[in-house]
Amino acid sequence: MSPMKMVILLVLIIVAGVSCSKKSALNHATEPSEHGHGAERTEGSQIPLEGLRGLRLMNVPEPRTEGRWAPGEAIGDEAARALLSSPVKGIVSQLSTAPGQPRGAGATLALIQSPELAHLKAQWIAAKAKLNRTQAELAREERLFQAGAGARRDLDAVRSEADTAQAEEEGARLGLEAVGLKPGDAGASFALKAPASGSVVAWKVQRGQGVEAGQELGSFQTAQAAVVHLEISQPGPMGWQPGAESEVRQANGRTWKARLEGTPTALTADTRRLSYRLRLIEGPLPIPGTSVEVKVPMERGIYLPQAALQQQEGQWGVFVVEHEHASFRPVKRGIEVKDEVLVLDGLRPGETVVAEGAYLLKAYQQKRSQPEGAEVGHGH
Repeated sequence: MSPMKMVILLVLIIVAGVSCSKKSALNHATEPSEHGHGAERTEGSQIPLEGLRGLRLMNVPEPRTEGRWAPGEAIGDEAARALLSSPVKGIVSQLSTAPGQPRGAGATLALIQSPELAHLKAQWIAAKAKLNRTQAELAREERLFQAGAGARRDLDAVRSEADTAQAEEEGARLGLEAVGLKPGDAGASFALKAPASGSVVAWKVQRGQGVEAGQELGSFQTAQAAVVHLEISQPGPMGWQPGAESEVRQANGRTWKARLEGTPTALTADTRRLSYRLRLIEGPLPIPGTSVEVKVPMERGIYLPQAALQQQEGQWGVFVVEHEHASFRPVKRGIEVKDEVLVLDGLRPGETVVAEGAYLLKAYQQKRSQPEGAEVGHGH
């Protein structure tokens, strides 16, 4: 054999040897073995429970409808609110009650010294006096005419004057009644009275302040609150429709039944939350401003202990137990209710899950899923 042929043959033998070595190494790396890392990946997320302590198992319960308590406020009905104002121009001489102080219907809340009111009263007094005088003259002229001692022209003139005086008196009287006063009760001051039993919510004026006719002086609220105002974050409860009944409670133990009057069509401008309105339908009503709690219904679903749910790689899930092995299963998590969590999807009633100690399985699974290089770095 020539030297050139021998060189070519030697090169082919070396190349073939390297190729076989690589193939053997590749097969060894990918072939499952009893103790190798490849066998561990074949097992997936199955975790044997034999010998593990600190776990408590439970059967997934049937779905149920729960409710959570949300803070609200008892307020008065809009029909029971009143705007306080003076029908005449004047000066606030007295504020007779403080905000929140109970007052009966007709009680004086404030006094307004009013020259305008005094002028209206003076007009009525003058008109009344003129009417009395012309009526007396008319009676005298009628007697003279019947006796043949008076002229009809004089009688007609006095009768016309009496009609004019009566119209002027009626106009002056209506002017006083327009500001809510009877002529005999009117004076130089206007007494602002409570429209019903309740209290002033707030004053918008001070003593000695001048006010115009119709100006808002404050607001008034009846002593009972028949409405509960409630704001909750999105998303709102599904299926909570007008007419549905709910429970309302106070910190002192008082409870009421309430009926939902309407559902929100937009978010509140200031808090960007959903605003609900319920009407109390039984029991003695609270005073306006009372802090209460409303039982808000939630979606129907499965409720599990909070410890049963674990998060892996941003996904919430539970460890489902089958044949003495546990595996992580993602679920759709809802809101928390006390020490439970609403599970909306991913589980079936009757399945077995780890209720307590699930964090141990999570740690065990994370350790198993460490890269092989990290294990070698720890001395394996």
